[in-house]
Amino acid sequence: MAPRVFSVDEANALIPRLVRHFEEIQRLQRQAEQLEVDLERLVELDRSNGRSHGADIKALESQVEGIVGRTNQIIDEFSDLGCEIKDIEHGLVDFPSQRDGRVVFLCWKLGEDQIRFWHELTTGFAGRQPL
Repeated sequence: MAPRVFSVDEANALIPRLVRHFEEIQRLQRQAEQLEVDLERLVELDRSNGRSHGADIKALESQVEGIVGRTNQIIDEFSDLGCEIKDIEHGLVDFPSQRDGRVVFLCWKLGEDQIRFWHELTTGFAGRQPL
């Protein structure tokens, strides 16, 4: 199946959904970071005080696995839409599009209210040009 090709309007229509997805991913990442800190602390306690924290460690590991699973689900949703996440941390997304008879990427970054840039398939974010 050929990849989906977006018009600027079609890509812009997805921005509210993408913003929600990225906000959820960022929230999940913060939760995972805190759980990792808690997990490290428990593992260290488990080693140092002779008391087993195995059940608590397993519970935290399970929570981290759940967060990873949900994050992967969101990433799959981006893919199902036909766009490509280029950088989760910065919220970069590319949309295949047609420009002058060739395929290029419309480029959007979290915080931008609409698509304003495009770039060649080989140049990436650094090659962004105004529409």
